Amino acid sequence: MSTLSWRALLSEAWRDCLSGTARVGMLTILATALVGGIICADAFSLRSVSVEAASFRVHLGSVRVLQAQGSIDGATCDALSRIPGVRAGAVRSVESGLSPLALPASSLPLYEVTPGTVSLLGTTTADPTGILLPEQVAEDLGTPQGTLLPLAHGQAEVAGTYPWDENDGRRPGYAYAALAPVPATGTFDECWYESWPHSDDVDALVRSALVGSDDQNAQVLAMNPSRGTTFDAAGRLRQRPTWWAWITASAIGATLGAAATWWRRLEIASALHAGLRTSDTTVLQLFEAVAWVGGACVLTSGICLTILSGAAPGDRSDLIRLVATEGICAASWTLIGVTITAMTIRERQLFTFFKGR
Repeated sequence: MSTLSWRALLSEAWRDCLSGTARVGMLTILATALVGGIICADAFSLRSVSVEAASFRVHLGSVRVLQAQGSIDGATCDALSRIPGVRAGAVRSVESGLSPLALPASSLPLYEVTPGTVSLLGTTTADPTGILLPEQVAEDLGTPQGTLLPLAHGQAEVAGTYPWDENDGRRPGYAYAALAPVPATGTFDECWYESWPHSDDVDALVRSALVGSDDQNAQVLAMNPSRGTTFDAAGRLRQRPTWWAWITASAIGATLGAAATWWRRLEIASALHAGLRTSDTTVLQLFEAVAWVGGACVLTSGICLTILSGAAPGDRSDLIRLVATEGICAASWTLIGVTITAMTIRERQLFTFFKGR
């Protein structure tokens, strides 16, 4: 028996692909539809979980509030932000609100907030001497960021704006108000905090911000109770409907690889009869399989990237790695199916294959 060189095998595989003998086009379409389709379905599921998690956070479902009138140390509350995955800030009400000249019959409730609260609200770092207004109020008053708000007594610089839509179920009171960023010194009424992912340890640790040993009157509330108390993103990922995608895609890939090779059993047996070694025919089939498996990977990757582009920006890289791992696993099993089938074909089966044809 003769052994072909790698160059000869590559040349033969190239001719088979160009002539259509390897059926690269048909197998690429089949692999993309059967294997890639399952992986794309899982990409949809992953994107859905990401979008739900992002919506939960945007609507402040992940934010909790420790309430204790005048009994929260602002520095301790703000310092919770040093913990990885935690954002926190203190809030206290001010007796005298703001009286804009454009609203002579009413006044805006005023709250003092620490820098950590500014971060929680999703606004840019504000000038400590300015105020923050809800986006709708700033629009109604015609005072965007950087402008001056005329008051009954003086004026105030609008250092920034923040979104606050009470229609989504979050606590009322801040859609028509003004926030004044102040240093985290003294005592406050509330400590707003978010731990993502949620941690019960942070719920216990936030009570360290309470001043004094008596915390009987302190209570922890959800900022947006309509969104539920927690969002278990890791659990949602484990329990998603398509968690089995990598298993099914790998099984179908192995089956498709075996079927594509078995379809050419007569050709392989003939090559063995002509003097090629089993290793030669196996490597040749692998080279040709790489062409259509690679094509399917390219098409599937493009579709999955398009799907995952709709995921939350912070989740995209992790989701892409997860889907890429599934694709590599399925592609590997496809080539394994090709290898095992090619190695099981023997020269002595030539007559049987010929009769069957």
